[in-house]
Amino acid sequence: MQILHISDTHLGCMQFNLKEREEDVYEAFNEAIDTAVKDRVDAVIHAGDIFHTPKPSGTAMLRLGEALKKLNEYGIRFFFILGEHDISRVRDTPSPYVFHRLGMATYVGDGKPHIHKDMLLIGFHKHKKSESDDLRGKLRSIINLADAKRRVLLLHQGLGEFHPYANELSMNDLPLGFNYYAMGHLHDHAMKPYGDGVVCYPGSIDPTPGEGIREFKKGFCIVDLSGSEARVDFIQVRSSRRHMEYVIEYERLDDLISRVREDVKGLKKKPVVAVRIKGSKGIDSATIASILSRLNDICLHYRWEVESTSKASAGRLYDAKPDIDKELLKLAKDALANEDHANLAINELLPLLSDGDVDGAIDMIWKRFEEGRSATGR
Repeated sequence: MQILHISDTHLGCMQFNLKEREEDVYEAFNEAIDTAVKDRVDAVIHAGDIFHTPKPSGTAMLRLGEALKKLNEYGIRFFFILGEHDISRVRDTPSPYVFHRLGMATYVGDGKPHIHKDMLLIGFHKHKKSESDDLRGKLRSIINLADAKRRVLLLHQGLGEFHPYANELSMNDLPLGFNYYAMGHLHDHAMKPYGDGVVCYPGSIDPTPGEGIREFKKGFCIVDLSGSEARVDFIQVRSSRRHMEYVIEYERLDDLISRVREDVKGLKKKPVVAVRIKGSKGIDSATIASILSRLNDICLHYRWEVESTSKASAGRLYDAKPDIDKELLKLAKDALANEDHANLAINELLPLLSDGDVDGAIDMIWKRFEEGRSATGR
């Protein structure tokens, strides 16, 4: 019994608002589907955030439909749960669920056991951190499951043992007795043993806007459940566009262009580049922009940032995002004097608006308004 575990595909995502980056996402997704067919896996399981927005484009819907059609032609079933990017903030049918209703895929995020061959799958859709206690109760209720040789649990949650800022649950909240815990939500691949099984995040298949520009290894997992223990192989996506980082002194900025030209030789796709410029005085933004404009013919996209030599190490630039989020939340709490409103603004509205999903943000505000009105009986 082999399964392909994939998560956080974010179909339709367009990093830097570039069509080429959207196509990169589809290419990575198709690479995973082609691998499933080539390796003749018994099932593909998706642990949430299939789409990048609850209202995906027609192209994103079409690309998923084409992939599901191909899997069905080879007798490979696609099982999925929903991530926060798949769930509309208003009462509406989640877009991925359409394919369940059409019989092209199977939704297993309802907390009920689903049997496929000799494998049992059970999952839960994404629960917000405020709903963690409710999810813990559901997880504790998983008892007396139908007999199956192999058991797989699907969740789209952050576990504190894997990321200190995404601690919606702890591994100790997970029920024992599963061979494989197919996780989604965190965008870097990681896994740990738990009980007699393995807890695994395959990570996202391609960098999303919130991940910035950094070196990465993206992919999916092939999981062999034939033996007494799950054996997990991480498969790196070969089609990924390179994200390249450079740190250079302002006085040597001219040298950067030749360095990049040398580094991009042999690449099939123009890379995405981040440049950190170190210096303490005499820095002229117009000069920087003029020199770096020569990257336009060899890079798909580039960004630069000046970092004073008196500040902390440049290597901390991209790792600082969780601290920035924490500080934003603190500032919002101080400004709004209401923790619930601050969480709504930073954790729910801001991600939508950052992705340009104004309609989704409006829908969420109306939903919260209606919920508040119902609670007060008005």
